[in-house]
Amino acid sequence: MKYKLVGAVAVITALAAGMFSFQYVQQNQLPEHALVYPKARDLTEFTLTSHQGQPLTRQQLQGQWTLAFVGYTFCPDICPMTMATLTGAYGELQAMLPEGQKLGIWFISADPQRDTVSALANYVGYFEQPAITGLTAGHDKLFPFVRDLGLMYAISSTTEPDYLVDHSASIVLINPQGQLAAVFKPELKVGEVPLVTKAILLADFPKVLAQLN
Repeated sequence: MKYKLVGAVAVITALAAGMFSFQYVQQNQLPEHALVYPKARDLTEFTLTSHQGQPLTRQQLQGQWTLAFVGYTFCPDICPMTMATLTGAYGELQAMLPEGQKLGIWFISADPQRDTVSALANYVGYFEQPAITGLTAGHDKLFPFVRDLGLMYAISSTTEPDYLVDHSASIVLINPQGQLAAVFKPELKVGEVPLVTKAILLADFPKVLAQLN
């Protein structure tokens, strides 16, 4: 009887340890700063203008992964820092994709009044990354598209020329079917600019891909 009791305790202990190990592994496989949609969301048809002056539609999202970010060229902190992060992490992110798949970066301007095609072209050119596409449009086209991505922006009613634009700091991931698949959330620290850092991207990107496959 004593041996049976010891054996039962050993089995229960082993099962508990196994469940703990499984939960630990599962937790470590989940992205910490990214949300993966249970079902990828179709995007509504849209037409924007690229920094090269060409119209871009949902069709241009087909066949590649796309990281999209909303900002503006006059942004003093979040935008240049996020674009620098995307540029710096691009090679490593691209290497995480299966062979033959490509990664694009979309910088969507929420300030069409100042961010003309030429201004966007200059801004994109600064980062020297061919995978970046700058996009703009009037607010009638831009706002519904940004909202469809689950992001936001708001422009102050001030008449001052150096106005600021409030906008999301998140980065969304669009799959090769042109569907919204995931969103990377910024790290929030008191007194610091909210950013999706390179460390966040490199740590969570493969976990997001694993969940999507």
